[in-house]
Amino acid sequence: MHAELERRLSFCGNLPSLPAVAIQIIELANNPDVHLNDVARVVAMDPALVTKLFRAANSPLYGLRRKAANLRQVLNLLGLQGTLALALGFSLMASSRGVGAPLDAEQFWRRSLLAATACRILGGRLAMKNLEELFLAGLLHGIGILALAIMMPEQYGELLTAATDHPVGGAATLDCERLARLERERLEIDHARVGSWLLQRWGLPDELCHAVLGALYPGDAELPERYRPLVECVALSVRLADIWARPGYWQQSPRVAELARQWFGLGADDYVEILEAVGAKFPEIADLFQIKALDAAEVAGILEQAREALAIRQARSWPTTLGKRALPGDEAQPASPPASLPAAALGAAARADRPAASIPAPGYYAFDALTGLFNRQHLDEILRRELANARSQHWPLSVALLSLDDYRQLNELHGRTTGDQVLIALGRLFGGNIRRHDVVARYGDATFALLLPACGLEAARCLLERLLALIRAWEPTSEGGASLRLTVSAGLATCPDTGLADCASTEPLLEAAERALRDARRAGGDRLAVYGE
Repeated sequence: MHAELERRLSFCGNLPSLPAVAIQIIELANNPDVHLNDVARVVAMDPALVTKLFRAANSPLYGLRRKAANLRQVLNLLGLQGTLALALGFSLMASSRGVGAPLDAEQFWRRSLLAATACRILGGRLAMKNLEELFLAGLLHGIGILALAIMMPEQYGELLTAATDHPVGGAATLDCERLARLERERLEIDHARVGSWLLQRWGLPDELCHAVLGALYPGDAELPERYRPLVECVALSVRLADIWARPGYWQQSPRVAELARQWFGLGADDYVEILEAVGAKFPEIADLFQIKALDAAEVAGILEQAREALAIRQARSWPTTLGKRALPGDEAQPASPPASLPAAALGAAARADRPAASIPAPGYYAFDALTGLFNRQHLDEILRRELANARSQHWPLSVALLSLDDYRQLNELHGRTTGDQVLIALGRLFGGNIRRHDVVARYGDATFALLLPACGLEAARCLLERLLALIRAWEPTSEGGASLRLTVSAGLATCPDTGLADCASTEPLLEAAERALRDARRAGGDRLAVYGE
């Protein structure tokens, strides 16, 4: 932090401060031997806080069937981290309500609570531990804005005004990314670093300090790897909060959904489901913290607009002229090479983008030269490993084969170059719409394989139907200007859901997927067939 600003922050008596009870709770949270009885004694010193914690414990947020009747039951339900998160939230919001211009405290805390709600929901979706810590990280991510607004109201007020959007017919809202750029230009610091410094001053754990700092800088190379999932969860949740808090920000849904895919392997459907969950859960949390929530019409409108933005993004991500502009997935994966590179260069670039763990030993050729995907030989090795994992862990394993319909005719009418461009495009489409631990490979001339570990029949069916619909909606033109209509046939086999109760080897699973693919082709193509149905 800039030394002069740190000195001013250190000696500023108006900084957000914590009451004695909250400070003692933080100290207890840092004590590995703490007992809930110790927490109960501290909390009981603040009757107003006790009342709010009772209200929280008995709210739908925690879903307790029987109401907590005493403080010990409340603390048992909330846990130490939950009590800490709520105590800090209640205390800070109460102490900052008197903050006038230049900061709209109501709007500030609404956005903070939306981020906290998104953090809790996203963390649950990803099976992350300690959801209360995630809630607290989301709640405190912008605390530096509050500190700077209190410390230097006139100077900082100019920055807040310059970073505030005034949409026609909508409420004025703060653009925090623009604000951070202005802070760095004029203060040589930004609110993320100020917030991280403030949390350190309060004695909060390192992971929370890094989470607040990383809300703006999730890609910081100095960030400890062990904190990266927490930091990326907070950074994504802040952007999810802006979908709800900032009028018009729903247009950024494709960008936010792409971050969800890059960081956590989540698809567009996952993104929409998380957004819906935030909209459904936020009214309970807003009521708990006495913040005005969005009404039902606003919630429905924002969700519909976000879905529409994603649909438009998916339509625009496909090339209109093959070989003359970016291929599908290039917007989502900026590191991908341009379409004008030779096939060998495309393959090399795709290999370079893969995680190191996926690269085989030197001298082992595992990649297809045209698409850069894994080849059939390496797919067989991965499939053997994943089948062993599935058998030992008792989870499902799905294999799908997807084949371009009328590929020979495409080459005859439009040339092999156009056919190659289509295959490269399809490979990128498949790779951009699967989870991080799924595998896509080139299986045959115009056939691709998807390997989906721990993915049951219905989930695999939904994925494949979505992929077929995306391809069906794509209407590119060849370099000669001819319009192309492309479709794909798909065959799916899932062990043990599709009659493959005991796959002792990979051959029965692949043979079942091949048989299902043949059935799809015989039925006319452009469809999914499932082995055993």
